[in-house]
Amino acid sequence: MPSRPASQLKAWIDHLAVAGKTFRYTSSGSEGLVSGKRVLVASGRGGVYSPGGPMAASDFQEPYLAAVFRLLGIEDVEFVRAEGVALGPDHREASIAQALASVPATVARVATALAA
Repeated sequence: MPSRPASQLKAWIDHLAVAGKTFRYTSSGSEGLVSGKRVLVASGRGGVYSPGGPMAASDFQEPYLAAVFRLLGIEDVEFVRAEGVALGPDHREASIAQALASVPATVARVATALAA
């Protein structure tokens, strides 16, 4: 799978974050105009940055994306991640398999929350 440069992610975010449409500026700061939505981000990354891991402090991807969605008014953001895909073919395969295996539980959790 080809990697996507950061500039493409930035362009995608610029299409989402449109002042007056998906958020607005107020006297007390920005206000998201998208509410009642959930976001599931599926990502792959070369290193291992998951919470509790030794590189967690260097995770700029998930906090950044969560902040973007909060700007829009979306508080409910979940991540499914394949990590360490650059650590060799065996690690990559195991990480992708683990991420895929987590999808049914994530979907069930989202479905339960939607039904509530």
